[in-house]
Amino acid sequence: MPLSGTDSASPRVLRVECMPLDCGGTAIVVELDRMPERTWMKSLKRALQADDLLEGAHAKFDGRFVYVVGVEGGAHRMQHRVVQALVATDAPRASGGSLQGRAGGAALSSPMP
Repeated sequence: MPLSGTDSASPRVLRVECMPLDCGGTAIVVELDRMPERTWMKSLKRALQADDLLEGAHAKFDGRFVYVVGVEGGAHRMQHRVVQALVATDAPRASGGSLQGRAGGAALSSPMP
């Protein structure tokens, strides 16, 4: 159930993971509770482009999954920035609540070294 004051068309974030790529670099993988609508996808892309630290990163959508590739720098820091972009995607529609609440209580994880 969506938070009070949020658009029910906005998907909830179930999980955010940081994964190393075979070709080098890192991808941030976001699992959603349902396929996002086109307007939500565009909003997330704009939020990613607006963040100077995510310059060069872009989102690829595959059903309920979003793959943010082209991230440079520390994996955990970039994962945090992607979560901030997810929150910013819903911010205009949210009437309040914590960062975790607006992100749907997402579980953050990364591979063990």
